[in-house]
Amino acid sequence: MANAALKFDGVTAGYRGRTVLENLSFVIEEGEFVSLAGPNGCGKSTLLKTAAALLKPLDGSVYLFGDDIRTLRPAQRAGLIGVVPQKVESPMAYSVMQIVMNGRTAMTGLLHGFSDHDFVVIERSMIYTNVLHLRDRYFMELSGGEQQRVILAMVLAQEPRILMLDESIAHLDINHRYEVLRILKRINREKKVTVFLVSHDLALSAEVAGRLMLMNRGGIVSEGRPDKVLLPDLLEQVYDCELQVRNDPVTGSIHVSGVLDDLKSIGNKNTTVHVIAGGGTGIELFRRLLVDGFTITSGVLNGMDSDAEAVRALDIEAVIEKPFSPIGYPALALALEKALKADIIIVTDVPFGPGNLVNLDIARKALANGKKVLIAQGIAGRDYTEGKQAGKLAAEMVDEGALVWNSLHELMRMVNRES
Repeated sequence: MANAALKFDGVTAGYRGRTVLENLSFVIEEGEFVSLAGPNGCGKSTLLKTAAALLKPLDGSVYLFGDDIRTLRPAQRAGLIGVVPQKVESPMAYSVMQIVMNGRTAMTGLLHGFSDHDFVVIERSMIYTNVLHLRDRYFMELSGGEQQRVILAMVLAQEPRILMLDESIAHLDINHRYEVLRILKRINREKKVTVFLVSHDLALSAEVAGRLMLMNRGGIVSEGRPDKVLLPDLLEQVYDCELQVRNDPVTGSIHVSGVLDDLKSIGNKNTTVHVIAGGGTGIELFRRLLVDGFTITSGVLNGMDSDAEAVRALDIEAVIEKPFSPIGYPALALALEKALKADIIIVTDVPFGPGNLVNLDIARKALANGKKVLIAQGIAGRDYTEGKQAGKLAAEMVDEGALVWNSLHELMRMVNRES
């Protein structure tokens, strides 16, 4: 641990009973430049708040240069760690100079005046971030990008040993973005300051970082050299969309981009998809299918179900049964008729009980009539019928040619391939 700038040891953290990080362990060595990437809501900001002692772990420990962060006084932490947040608001009419001086105050304390060295550090921080000419301007008068550069200057004035940035360069224009990155690379290389950068920009992360950590659902799913982490199959699982990863033939830098299908085909598909859902399991699927231009039918859904509310809002043709009622023959017959008219039948990850088991039988009959049936994996684990009838029925359908899907991204690829 002697060379570790930051260490998470079995850390679990979250907010008001909602766990975000689960038993998370990793080490950032002193002098490293590490980027943390991942989709929205995966826990990146929570990780940074926990690392900066802004959020107390529910379990596990965080170590900063070998010391448990909970044992460090605020002034000690200020001398070790500098955090540049996503967004900063100043409720008072502070000038740029006053804002940057506040960073140095964290080091010297309120009762001590500034020495000549302190003023040199303050001025150098403003020069590095190109805000010296703004020194007399009020902070709240500045643009978002200018404000971010001022906050970075304030944190640099602390002269921290580890610098953490939470999407802090996202608001900068391309010129100042790369200017700030050059500053970070320079202080990392020359002053051995550890840099931990959170960024949505995968290509940028790959370009500047020596090590990339890829996060999803509160955990680290991969880490290492960027070219070993930015792999199409892994990224598609994490971001739930199709991505391309290319190497620039001149610079060798990695580029990550989405894949746009032929836009002319959107809205012109002649494929009808019948969705067997319930309990909210169909909402995102309905949206994806509509965006891709498919005709959708659905049913049978209970009238109070959130999926029923979704099909009404999206004007999707569906079979709705009365609330709190078992599925009757008229609704069942109508749903079967729609399924037999469709080209593809999708069974979502809806739980099955005695009340909706007949919906699975609709898929079975459609399969017997030559329709393509795609079933969410793990029905046996969501089977609440007597004798586990749903799991057995699903297994028989797979033996008869139904296909199993594991993620929404995989499902959409299957649907587009089959249509």
